[in-house]
Amino acid sequence: MALKGEVRAGFHVRDLTIGHVLRTRAQSHGDKVFMNYLPDGRQFTYREIDELANRIANGLLARGFGKGSHVGILMDNSPEQFFLYCGLARIGAVIIPINTAMKGDILHYYLDQSDSTALIVDADLADRFSAVADRLPRIANIVVFGGAGSSNPLHATGRSLIAYEELTAASAAAPDIDVAFADMAFILYTSGTTGPSKGCMFTHARCLTGAAGHLETHKYTSDDVFYVTLPMFHSNAMQGSLFVALLAGASVAIRKRFSVSTFWDDIAKSGATTTNLLGSMVNFLWNAPPSAADAEHRFLRCGCVPVPPFAVEFQKRFNCRFAGGYGLSDYGVPIVFTVEDPEEKFGSAGRVVDGWDVRIVDDQEFDVPVGTPGEILIRSNMVWNTTLGYYKKPEATMEAWKNFWFHTGDRAYFDADGYLWFVDRKKDSIRRRGENVSAFEVEKVFVGHPAIKDAAAFPVSVSQGTDEEIGVALILKDGASIDETALIAHCQANMSYFMVPRFLTF
Repeated sequence: MALKGEVRAGFHVRDLTIGHVLRTRAQSHGDKVFMNYLPDGRQFTYREIDELANRIANGLLARGFGKGSHVGILMDNSPEQFFLYCGLARIGAVIIPINTAMKGDILHYYLDQSDSTALIVDADLADRFSAVADRLPRIANIVVFGGAGSSNPLHATGRSLIAYEELTAASAAAPDIDVAFADMAFILYTSGTTGPSKGCMFTHARCLTGAAGHLETHKYTSDDVFYVTLPMFHSNAMQGSLFVALLAGASVAIRKRFSVSTFWDDIAKSGATTTNLLGSMVNFLWNAPPSAADAEHRFLRCGCVPVPPFAVEFQKRFNCRFAGGYGLSDYGVPIVFTVEDPEEKFGSAGRVVDGWDVRIVDDQEFDVPVGTPGEILIRSNMVWNTTLGYYKKPEATMEAWKNFWFHTGDRAYFDADGYLWFVDRKKDSIRRRGENVSAFEVEKVFVGHPAIKDAAAFPVSVSQGTDEEIGVALILKDGASIDETALIAHCQANMSYFMVPRFLTF
């Protein structure tokens, strides 16, 4: 008897490794363009990417990388970032994508806690690692993309520097490395709540079953073109676009970052049919001056959370439909709103999709009636459809997976039609600029300043329908004094730009 979900997107789960899926698609769609990099017009076919993955894999093997190596990646969106993911996956390395806004203590924490022994970095982000290199003796090898010459500040760290081009000059033969569906492929860090950020352990199968869920629910086909402006170090771009397109035999059009001025031109020129956006990005597009070109495109589906209050008018103006959902990198995406769901349900996260069980419970974990808010508990009933837990945090894993259900720490309710409506968070995190910000990590940076005795970060709502701003209440040490400008400078040196608070109170 076959288990539920044993076959996903035409692949048996046992065959769901990134390397195998890429090779299979190269065989079936070899000359089709998979990736179109819009800033410079470069295009790469499935066959070319499969070959590049082999070259990178062999180049890494020749330099001491191997199965199980933990490799941090600090890169902005580029084709090379995806090629490196594929090459690392092909040798069974564990990839740790790092938000490029990270710096100082938090960057050190990610690389240290993940047990990274190597780093791949954009040349223009090299100074981020240089600032913390002395505290990361485990990292011996650094691959540099975009310039590993004598002027690169990483030479001063005494580490072995490898130019990206050295990797791509290696053999194109497939490496003889046995990589299994159950092997860990990624550690993705998610916002901490009562402690530091946690690393979610993604197997190869989890990466691809998650993508298969998007493919099946939204009915993507090989004719789709995914427009990607969200960062490839996040699961949204990886699982919601790149790996979905790979499974579907579709294409992706990549830009380094979101831009209002180029958005609709990119959509038209690339033939994009779908994209995922954050709420603030949709607001920017809506507030731009109307144009005759607003609806001249193949664009069909705009994934967005939350759906804006002007969703119906947006759809008419830009001739597209909104989709959305609810999920967590920690576990998976159990709730989806599709283009087939009715407009009167805009604002909800959607309904439970096949392969998932969802409950709304009270503080004692008993189910609450329809229409009553409670905590969202989720559980997959498909094989290899979730993460393995939190890296080196067994207690946090057990707490989240209590009673065999994943506890999201979010509150919502179901309506009579089975649509889920998000209410708020139980967790100690703040949603700002599309990122979940750990209040703990903000407070830790403040308390690290010699003048600060204690700190408490909190969300500040500045307008309806937007993300939150961050406020911090501070207690100074006896006899200490410091002004706001100096404190903000301390923050900018030790945390991501989106974590720096807008409001301080003493």
